[in-house]
Amino acid sequence: MGVINITPDSFYAGSRCQNADQALKLAELMHKEGADIIDIGGEATNPKLDVSVSQVSVQEELDRVVKVVELIKAHVPIQISVDTSKPEVMEAAVKTGADMINDQRSLTFPGALEMAAKLNVPVCLMHMFGLNRKPYEDCALTLQEVKSYLEQRIKAALDAGIKPDHIIIDPGFGHGNYGKSTTENLFILKNLEQVIEIGCPVMVGLSRKTLIGEILNVKVEERLAGSLCLAILAAIKGAQILRVHDVKETAEAIRMLMAVQTV
Repeated sequence: MGVINITPDSFYAGSRCQNADQALKLAELMHKEGADIIDIGGEATNPKLDVSVSQVSVQEELDRVVKVVELIKAHVPIQISVDTSKPEVMEAAVKTGADMINDQRSLTFPGALEMAAKLNVPVCLMHMFGLNRKPYEDCALTLQEVKSYLEQRIKAALDAGIKPDHIIIDPGFGHGNYGKSTTENLFILKNLEQVIEIGCPVMVGLSRKTLIGEILNVKVEERLAGSLCLAILAAIKGAQILRVHDVKETAEAIRMLMAVQTV
């Protein structure tokens, strides 16, 4: 899954596009490089923003996202995911051609569960602790809380009428709004099998994130090697979707992994 952000403030400049034409060019490139899905977002959740108080309006997000979905759908033979929590944006994007909903707030906004069920497309439910949360000393408690939350959201989705085979889960790797320390992030990845055991396909987003910068002492632009390492580990652990900024390099790394695994 290649990341395209129609935002001025997403944390990695390589994923940011100012308009639909730029987004189309990036989508064409990512498709050529090996992406199976393009994830289009109109709201940044970078570590410097508090998404609980800083949100773009529904209309602004619609203005950013819908035209991009329409343009890419018309020109690139690829699955499109819309990264949004707003039911109005979900509806408009899917009607325009989006094939999947990726909700970092796990369908908790009013009307989001009902809208996702109505639209009848796959949806990814993500765990997010929120900003300013104090990490647990015992990372096993962190993982247990992540699993418990995802299980609760799966039940809510099923109760709302979302099909079981339409539910994907994401443990929500990251600092900032995701609320997890570097140690907690590493522990969840090390024990990703426990998330896999929940029974839904698992999506992982570790690309260029803060934990890589903290461990390697590198800026976001210098985190490719760390991202590839984590992507390979996630795939070995059983993740089925890798949400990444660097499609070509990740696709090649996974092809090599698959070559070894299928001998």
